[in-house]
Amino acid sequence: MRRSIVPTTSRTRRTAALLVVAGLALAGCGGGSGDAEGGGKTVSYMTWESVATNAALDKSMAKMEGAAVQREESPNADYAQKLASLIMSKKAPDFFWCSNSQEQNLAAEGLLYDWSSYLKKGDGLQEDKFSPGSLDLWRTTDGKLFGIPTLANTYGFFYNKTAFEKAKLKTPAIGWTWDELYTAIAALKRTDAKTTPLVNAWPLLESVQGVSAYSVANGGAPILDKPIGAKQLQADATFRAGAQRLAKAIAAGEITNPDYDGSNAVAKFAGGGIPLMFGGQWLHQSITQNKPKFEWGYAPWPAGTSKSVQPIETNGVCSPATLKDPDTTWKVISYMEVTGFNETMKDQPIAPIAYEPGSKGYYEALQAGDAAAKSIAATATYELGVKDKFVTQFLDPWSTPAGDIVGTSWNPALAGKKDLETGIDGTVDGINKLITK
Repeated sequence: MRRSIVPTTSRTRRTAALLVVAGLALAGCGGGSGDAEGGGKTVSYMTWESVATNAALDKSMAKMEGAAVQREESPNADYAQKLASLIMSKKAPDFFWCSNSQEQNLAAEGLLYDWSSYLKKGDGLQEDKFSPGSLDLWRTTDGKLFGIPTLANTYGFFYNKTAFEKAKLKTPAIGWTWDELYTAIAALKRTDAKTTPLVNAWPLLESVQGVSAYSVANGGAPILDKPIGAKQLQADATFRAGAQRLAKAIAAGEITNPDYDGSNAVAKFAGGGIPLMFGGQWLHQSITQNKPKFEWGYAPWPAGTSKSVQPIETNGVCSPATLKDPDTTWKVISYMEVTGFNETMKDQPIAPIAYEPGSKGYYEALQAGDAAAKSIAATATYELGVKDKFVTQFLDPWSTPAGDIVGTSWNPALAGKKDLETGIDGTVDGINKLITK
């Protein structure tokens, strides 16, 4: 399913990055900018958006003065392959949608344009107007900026208010705690023993990063010493306690296991079969289309005994290293971050924008909706504004083989198929060996 943000597994992201790298290495990278009719500049770009979102974006970008903006068509699938083929034929767009992981990998190969000097000028975009922490993940270890974050993901809990009221539970909301979460799913299980109360539509809650968020929120250490250029993983006592708590709930049938296929979760939730579903804000539209017959809403990650720690994940735009007209391209990107996204997301409210002035349209659309839509807006605003964040994915080049280690050590341990402590140690030790290589 195509969505504005395309969260993928580490393996998929790395494969996409390598496809682009291969194309650049074989043919070199070209910029697509040139002269438009009437003497103006033409800037080309490519997205992975849906037909409806692209149409809304086209309408807004056509209003820009001083440059003609041309969107290159891309397939609904195989975006990376399309991009690679364009680069190989020296027809790469001036900027293109890219994941955070792609940006880090391509930048390491010297294949992307560095926007650091443009951002420092404050001409078009101001550094202090990006949501807390979002810009940092797009910098390399030497401080260069090879991509600009755009659409931001939030992750949280879609709840069936009727089911919570039936179980005599307080509805999840901003400020609720991990203790309240675990108490709630146990109570919901007692209310209906045949149902798994908490279903993961997206595999983050039970991931290494998800347990790391629990650890930090409860006074422990994060799994990574730093998100970019990490030197080692660590699993302290609080992290292990979080993993044990999660594994116990999975064993009790209160939470789906890490290998659960969540592709049908939205339909089940909308049909009233799931009281609590974990996923990203983009699921809002799909739930609405299924027309639930109950009141529902969206709540953020729980707070711990120490602090509230919320996820940070953005995709963005990158440009080839040999970009021909960075001045005009920067103006187009700046226009898109504010005007383009404000108008597009008001028409297609899929995601907030990491550059905060660009999110007004998104929030206006949600605030004009029902109570569920308003809860999406409130949770997104809260999560993006929280200072303490955790990264939802590994970003360093070792992320691909790390995914294999997670699949053979971490997942089966949480699912009760192997000893939990052994699984944690195997995950940490295995990935640390990758890092040292």
